[in-house]
Amino acid sequence: MRNLTRAAVFAFICMLSMNTPALADDAGAGGGQAKAGQTAQATGGAQATVGQTAQAAAGLEPSPRTAAGGLTQGSVSAFTLPAVTVYGVADQPPVAPVTTRLGTQFNVVTEERIRRQGSLDFYDALRNVPGVMYQKKNVIGGQTGASLYIRGRGASHPSPDLSIFFDDVPRSGLLYGQALADGIPVYALGGMEVYKYPQPSRFGSGYGMVNFVPRHMTEEGFEARFGIQGGSYGTFAENVGLGMKKDMFDIYAAQSRVSTDGHVAHSGGWQDSYYMNVGAQMGEHLELRLLGNYVNARTEAPDNPLTGARAAPRRFDTETGFSTLTLSNRFDRASGYLKGYYNKTEFRLIGESGNTAKSKQSIEVYGLRARETFSLWEGGEFTAGFDLDRMVLANRQYIYATGRVRTWDFPDQTVFSPYLAFSQLFGSKEGLHLIPSAGLRYYQNNVFKNRLSPQAGLVFGHDRTDLSFNYARGVNYPSPVVMQGFVEKNVSPPSGLDTEKIKPEIVDHYEVSLTHSWEGLASISGTWFYDSGRDRTRAYMGGAYNPNTTFFNSTTAEYRIRGLELAGSLTPTEDLEFFAGATWLKAKAVGDDGIRRNKMPYTPTFTLQAGFRWDFLERFSLSGDYQHLQGVYVGNSARPTSAANPASNFAALSGANKLKDIDLVNLRLDWKFAHDPMHLKEGRVFLAVDNILDSDYAYAKEIDGARSAAYDMPGTTYMVGLELRF
Repeated sequence: MRNLTRAAVFAFICMLSMNTPALADDAGAGGGQAKAGQTAQATGGAQATVGQTAQAAAGLEPSPRTAAGGLTQGSVSAFTLPAVTVYGVADQPPVAPVTTRLGTQFNVVTEERIRRQGSLDFYDALRNVPGVMYQKKNVIGGQTGASLYIRGRGASHPSPDLSIFFDDVPRSGLLYGQALADGIPVYALGGMEVYKYPQPSRFGSGYGMVNFVPRHMTEEGFEARFGIQGGSYGTFAENVGLGMKKDMFDIYAAQSRVSTDGHVAHSGGWQDSYYMNVGAQMGEHLELRLLGNYVNARTEAPDNPLTGARAAPRRFDTETGFSTLTLSNRFDRASGYLKGYYNKTEFRLIGESGNTAKSKQSIEVYGLRARETFSLWEGGEFTAGFDLDRMVLANRQYIYATGRVRTWDFPDQTVFSPYLAFSQLFGSKEGLHLIPSAGLRYYQNNVFKNRLSPQAGLVFGHDRTDLSFNYARGVNYPSPVVMQGFVEKNVSPPSGLDTEKIKPEIVDHYEVSLTHSWEGLASISGTWFYDSGRDRTRAYMGGAYNPNTTFFNSTTAEYRIRGLELAGSLTPTEDLEFFAGATWLKAKAVGDDGIRRNKMPYTPTFTLQAGFRWDFLERFSLSGDYQHLQGVYVGNSARPTSAANPASNFAALSGANKLKDIDLVNLRLDWKFAHDPMHLKEGRVFLAVDNILDSDYAYAKEIDGARSAAYDMPGTTYMVGLELRF
């Protein structure tokens, strides 16, 4: 099956590579296409001119300039909404949700926003999205284990609770669940989409998803970009980008390097990236696009703050190669794409197990993706597609003292996941309207139990006010690493164990949201949500025990998460913008031991993100943001369990696990200039000051009983830089 699937992907790529003609205007790298000066709707199909919002294109709003979730004119970034790529997307606040006609929501972080935040890794790029937090110990870079959390999910280990996509296909640590931030270069991004809960018509396994949208040329002509910056703790970043778009052909290539000496001993790191994105228009309705990215990175582990000893593992090395080939289409009544991809990642842990060993995790993922949205009758939309993913995972550990090599070859996993969704608009988007919708995804998994995942939605509104209801069932498949205890070389699985009876975890998600906008002035939104999870997966990591099928799923462990999210933006003038978003979370969980907990790891009781932008004196721009997190407890929802007690319990989180409340204020001042004789379209000199209040904060701790010590993050840091675009 493995060779057959790989051959199918190879044949598909070869087929698309033949007879590639010259190319056209702008088109989508991730599904469908739109000509320059157009944007596209949030679920695929319809389109709207620049200056309209995603709601307007989706049939929800007329054309507010800064509505909730609005995509407004002003930025040259490009990112992919479901099924259709958007061009000329505005610099909308990351707190404002985009509401789709399926009653679902997602948040957008644009390329301009990433640049204005001065983000050097993808964790930091997410800092102003409500309900999202991350865990890190370094100025830049990530380490092993869970590190990204959305509305209280993401702390499970080992398992990929959250999906990390690049160009709409998997690009993350699928073995033990790590987000692998070191493998995602921010200088290759045209934007980001953040999905905070299950949406079966948008993505498959997982409770949430972050999709990184690749940068490519969207305007006719030639472009050259150069950026350099440096600052505190020897932190340095440079990037060079060259692009050309002429008639029916476009190409963009980029190189970047980010490095730091680190703010404490043994906390340095670096990342090198090489990136290319090539597109060719094939007539009026089709586009072919080839993308490639190679990244090599290293992150050191700071010393244990509790003992002062060197951490184990001491270092994390990441090497990853990634490519996609996309054939997208756009017709009057249909738009979509067919995509093949290949992702090869090697993740090395140096000095693990008390500095007695090193290991290499090999992750090979490839497959096909297809999606098409049809608008065959007035007000109706129908979306159908499939995901075919093949995962080949392995782990090798080398013991320093003996030279012994331990080998784990996990079962090759193939997941075929077809899906469909339907919605119908009744009424008029400019007046009273009603949009019911429904969707379904099926998971056919060759290793674990097959599942169905339904969703349903209803949008009821008038003009720029919408009340949305949404239900979706999330299906979270465990990584094959849950069977690590009996996939080691020379170890045989227990007789009679049928892995296809091992169930994925399930969460039922319910949501009600209300949004309103004042055209060109302000937007507000409120969302209440409720998650109910069950079928908690256990992991057998080793020991003298032969687990049966019932060992791997708990029938009694469950959790509940309730939350409220409020967001708003205000743009009194084109030169002034304010935004803010707040999230309240309340969690309850019970394990097989019957003990109820009212705390879960990395589930803040309250978070607040706010920011502003002020353009003044023609050439100056001042921007800033603020993050407040409280009630954060560190820890993992560990899945490993002992042979004597195959239970799925939730750990007691005490004061030793609790982090200090986090308060961060960041500011950046830009001076903009241009020089026509040198064809300099835009230049910027900037000064950025992060943690300007010199707050004492941390995202992680070491814990030993009642004793604990935090991995302190940097105090006030400074960066100065120069950006040029010719």
